[in-house]
Amino acid sequence: MLKENIKLTGRLSIKKYNQDGKEVFKTEVPNLVVTSGKEFIASRLVSNTADVMGYMSVGDDSSTAVNAQTALQNELARVAVTSSVSGAQTTFNATFGPGTGTGALVEAGILNTASSSVKTFDGDNDVSDANDTITISSHGFTTADKVTYTDGGSSTLTGLNDGGTYYIIVIDSNTVKLASSALDASAGTAIDITGTTGVTHKLTYGTMLCRTTFPVINKSATETVAISWVVTVG
Repeated sequence: MLKENIKLTGRLSIKKYNQDGKEVFKTEVPNLVVTSGKEFIASRLVSNTADVMGYMSVGDDSSTAVNAQTALQNELARVAVTSSVSGAQTTFNATFGPGTGTGALVEAGILNTASSSVKTFDGDNDVSDANDTITISSHGFTTADKVTYTDGGSSTLTGLNDGGTYYIIVIDSNTVKLASSALDASAGTAIDITGTTGVTHKLTYGTMLCRTTFPVINKSATETVAISWVVTVG
């Protein structure tokens, strides 16, 4: 019930500074607390095994934020945050300094891993149609890990959806299958998949708390963007 009924809101303040440290732009925007973020909060009520939300990322994909997303759509940079709690509010502060996150920034997210742990594979040669397996050398996954599948512009694997959320079934250190739910993953019930062409298919691991989009902020290699992100529970 927590996932459905808990009220989570937030806003972020974004400021851009030139090479001399002078503020040249600022804006405030709301965020979306995604489903994976609500599930993360629920899991922390009974366990502290999941890594805390300690990182913020920025990217350049302006597609609308939706509940099912678990990662930015095209991440450019990720940095550690400083955080504080006051009552029911948590504040995350991050600085993207010169040379970090350069480009046309339009999206940001709060996540719990230092990197997106992106595993890229060949949709034809690395996928076994007969066994429904994906070969990824030294993948490092654990059964029931939640991942996001993206086709990277190639033809989407039959049986999956581009941007869809799936759960890992570990076969061995180099081979996995995908399941529709954590329960299915634990039971070993895999999705029937068929390979397609393209070497840009990806599985992305990590939990995202929030994602937001905002008007384009063009950040040069000499500029700094600072984000203060407040999330309120209740």
